[in-house]
Amino acid sequence: MRPRDSLLDLRAMPTILDAIEHTRRGRLPEAEAIYLSLLSAQPDNADALHYLGVLRMGQRRREEAIELVTKALKVAPRNASAWNSLGIMVAATGNVAAAEFAYKSALELQPDFLEALYNLGNLQRRMRKREEALQSFRRVVELNPRLGAAHENIAMLLFRLKRTEEATAAFQRWSEAEPENPIARHMLAAYTNQAPDRADDAYVAKLFDRMSGYFDESLGRLQYAAPQLLTSALSEIIPFGEKRLAILDAGAGTGLCGPLLRSSAQLLVGVDLSAGMLAKARDRHVYDALHEGELVAFMRAHPAEYDVVISADTLVYFGQLEEAFAAAAGALKPGGILAFTVEAEPADSTVKHKLNSHGRYSHRADYVRECLAAAHFQLLQLEPCVLRKEMGADVQGHLVLARK
Repeated sequence: MRPRDSLLDLRAMPTILDAIEHTRRGRLPEAEAIYLSLLSAQPDNADALHYLGVLRMGQRRREEAIELVTKALKVAPRNASAWNSLGIMVAATGNVAAAEFAYKSALELQPDFLEALYNLGNLQRRMRKREEALQSFRRVVELNPRLGAAHENIAMLLFRLKRTEEATAAFQRWSEAEPENPIARHMLAAYTNQAPDRADDAYVAKLFDRMSGYFDESLGRLQYAAPQLLTSALSEIIPFGEKRLAILDAGAGTGLCGPLLRSSAQLLVGVDLSAGMLAKARDRHVYDALHEGELVAFMRAHPAEYDVVISADTLVYFGQLEEAFAAAAGALKPGGILAFTVEAEPADSTVKHKLNSHGRYSHRADYVRECLAAAHFQLLQLEPCVLRKEMGADVQGHLVLARK
């Protein structure tokens, strides 16, 4: 082959831009073929090495991905984008020091690199370098004032640092950046004492959809106890293990109560607002049916169907409890049991219920008793309990059983 023919063949090859377009359209095998073809002809093609590494990361071939991007940086060490990609990859391995170095290397080359700044902030938050994380996220919102996720991180960092006035202002800015975001609206209400009667359904659904992927793991670290506490209390008054009860898990979440109830349930039904959480509950294979919906409306639509309604840490998203208790009474058969937990508001509080800065409501014990009586329940048990840990402290609650 003559040299001129070889040059023409090389020019006819697909380009990096072609591969990126294939990736954008989800045609990953075509993109991969282009990168491999380019590297066959040009083994030190830094862009092909970098983007093939990114593709390999998406294929969960992590070690190969890191090796490719590291090689790309040896060829072109001033590629800020490749440094950012390397940071993402090594952070996923748990090597936070290497990830921090990579992100900072990207920012030395390109100080206004928004994605690297945001990634660095997230990493610093993960490393508990909260002041440094605040600086990173504040720089992000200087570059993009409409980026709600950065405003959220600033607000939550200030909340954890207990800098209440600054946190209030940060939640205000987040709400202004994302006026349609129900989480921003709810948290602003919590910080400005403008609590609604209950959390908006859109807030609950969005919050738990976001958390569904790591929810069980997080609760394990927080020593979450509500499902065990409730089922243990129930076992004292209902025929556990006889598999004859119709049970509704109202606010089923990822289904943590399900395995504890299955041996007693002829019918075990769950309802929750979050599709993401219900997907995790389905993976347990213990429920007879799972429904995406609001629990009060669901209970109203199923009169006198259940022997037990259990609600573990779900009524913490209700301020006023009257409506929920009335719906539960309607859904229960005569003599049926309502079992639930709520967070405790001190007995000497001047309010019956309160929306706290973490976004959940707490309730005074006498208010819980009052609402149960109004819904024609006989109170069987109302005991103090520790629901979980939060920021190193016990979260105090009420464990409640009542009979219709």
